[in-house]
Amino acid sequence: MKSKPEITAKVKKVMAQVFGIEEEAINDDSSMSSIESWDSLRHVNLIIALEQEFGIRFPDEEITLLTSFQLLSMAILCAVGGVEE
Repeated sequence: MKSKPEITAKVKKVMAQVFGIEEEAINDDSSMSSIESWDSLRHVNLIIALEQEFGIRFPDEEITLLTSFQLLSMAILCAVGGVEE
């Protein structure tokens, strides 16, 4: 079972790779509106990369709503089941 800090660290790592930015630039307030390189194509790339990293599949209707670091992290935490703190 992965801890919440482990999961959020992985989310940051994947986001940094997809958007071509430093992990340190990603925080709880990071979103599609605050990350300049986060466009619709990179959003799709991000979703695919996160699904591969965590071995999950986001429901199609959820994908367009996952537009921030916090929302992505929460969705992944729910998808991977209970986590240890």
